[in-house]
Amino acid sequence: MRILLISPTHYNADGSLHKTTRYWTSGLTLPYLEALTPDEHQVSLVDELFYDVDLKTDVDVVGLTAMGPQIKRAYDLADQFRARGVKVVLGGTWVTLNPDESLLHADAVVAGEAEDVWVQVLDDLAGGRSQGIYRAPRRASLADLPRVDYMHLPLLKWDAFKTSWLYRMYFHWPIVFSRGCPHPCEYCAVQTFYERSFRTRPVPEVIDELKAIKALGADRILFLDDNPVANPEAAKELFAAMIPLKLKWASQSTINIARDPELLDLAARSGCASLSIGLESVHQASLESIRKGFNQAPRFAEDLAAIRNKGIQIIGLLMVGLDGDTVETFPRSLEFLMENKVTFLKLFTPCPYPGTKFYDDMMAAGRIEVGDWGRYDYGSALVRPTHMSAEEMMDGFKYVYQGFYSVPSILKRLVPPPPGSVLETMAYLVANLKVNRFLKSNEDAWATIS
Repeated sequence: MRILLISPTHYNADGSLHKTTRYWTSGLTLPYLEALTPDEHQVSLVDELFYDVDLKTDVDVVGLTAMGPQIKRAYDLADQFRARGVKVVLGGTWVTLNPDESLLHADAVVAGEAEDVWVQVLDDLAGGRSQGIYRAPRRASLADLPRVDYMHLPLLKWDAFKTSWLYRMYFHWPIVFSRGCPHPCEYCAVQTFYERSFRTRPVPEVIDELKAIKALGADRILFLDDNPVANPEAAKELFAAMIPLKLKWASQSTINIARDPELLDLAARSGCASLSIGLESVHQASLESIRKGFNQAPRFAEDLAAIRNKGIQIIGLLMVGLDGDTVETFPRSLEFLMENKVTFLKLFTPCPYPGTKFYDDMMAAGRIEVGDWGRYDYGSALVRPTHMSAEEMMDGFKYVYQGFYSVPSILKRLVPPPPGSVLETMAYLVANLKVNRFLKSNEDAWATIS
């Protein structure tokens, strides 16, 4: 069969498709599905963030995977292809947590991991049948995973990578070390999807893959893991093995990395350049309200200083409008971020991701204000706050963003740079100034600025 795998974009507020011409990394889901597909099938990939989807293309099966606001576009594309008689498969986190709804737009739904069901899905569709919802009976082993073709990364601009040193510094090659997260954060679709399980790949296999990426001329890596340090001993083994490779890498992480000196030291020595850390709130009561009390807000200043002293840039992830927040939270949050020299900020409003406990609780309380999945962008007033109005929450959202990315704040936060990170700091200076310019011309900026 001829198979087209699509990562859809999302809709802007005016109904247009969100597009860009350059992105700093690429997803792995599409090339990984390609690697799982038997050789008798022909596979093509398209990421709609860069490229247009040809709705008239001659294919037998379309596969779509989506997160957050992408799901509305995924459903629309699925409906249009099915209207032509093309078979459609939907998968991903949102689809897994909402399989019955998703099946209304598809011939087959993959709920959960694809390794043990993907071939069966294709065989069934080739035979003119479908089981509807496909769910693997067990979690797949992370040993001996099929190797993706890194030349097929949907958002890699290979010509630019070969010719531009700036692009080589900008583009981070994606890799996966682990799946899942053991923490109980109620808003998180990841821990819901994996049922708080956590697994890692064998370290030698990850190292082999990193060597293959490096052989292409790459030296900047992004771990797509949600929490690669959830098993500290496994992470230490990986970081120690990475030291000879002399790579620079970035990842998400919990703040817990700062509380294990050996782990933090190995991360720095292995080339960790930046960490995206879900602080979520500077109020302990707000953290407790979403079962993220392990973050320990009173320790944040100490923890962030430990990370920064290792020369690692900190990308702070913060939610505003949680149940412990008031209008006084916004200036306090901004002051904290500036005083602790957080390098970059991604700000979020509470998002009740369908299938999570947070969604169930907010639905039961009648606090969900928006039912349009296309608005589930983490930058909209989706949940009615308890101690402020929705308007006050969004005003505070803008206040923190604009204050954080003001020129005086940028200078205060980035000067002096963390030890040994002058080049990285210069790159983040440019990124901060770009956001400053963007916010001036986009009053209602989408939350996940990147």
